[in-house]
Amino acid sequence: MSKTDTSAPSAKNAAGKTAKGTNVVPLPAKAVEQRPSEKVIAFVKHHPVLTVAGGLAVGVAVSALVPRRVSRKALGKAVDLAEAAGAAGVVFGRRAGDKAHDLGIDARKQASVIADVVSEKAEKAGDIAAVNIEKYGLAAIAAASAFGRAAAKRATQLGGAAAHSAGVIGDAAAERSAKVVHLAEDLKARIKA
Repeated sequence: MSKTDTSAPSAKNAAGKTAKGTNVVPLPAKAVEQRPSEKVIAFVKHHPVLTVAGGLAVGVAVSALVPRRVSRKALGKAVDLAEAAGAAGVVFGRRAGDKAHDLGIDARKQASVIADVVSEKAEKAGDIAAVNIEKYGLAAIAAASAFGRAAAKRATQLGGAAAHSAGVIGDAAAERSAKVVHLAEDLKARIKA
């Protein structure tokens, strides 16, 4: 009795044929292996009568192998041995449970330590990133300030040069204007004379 994986998508239509226009080839479902205990449980569920009959047959075979006259002493020893085995099993089970519990506690402590280390490293990385961002921000402000000062200096130089040129042009225009006025007065005087 094996289970099959039915989660694989199928490219078949209702008629069971592969859909046209696709290159999807349906693969057979992969069989999922059962554990031995699941196999036994499935067998017992499907064949209860056969299981009981097999148990009876095994019991008859074991009783046939054991001599008919077993002394009470031997029977007592067998019971004592079974009790000792049961007690040893209980002790072993408790010890195994305690060890598993201790391992769980240790694993939890180690996970806590690892989480603390990771958190600490993340915090340090965040601090380093903040310091770097601050450095880059200060460098950007310094560069912008230097650029502003250089632009202001250049604008001052250009403004001074423009003012000088405007002064030279104004002086030349005033000089020519004075010449034109002087020529106009000359012409006026000539006309009157």
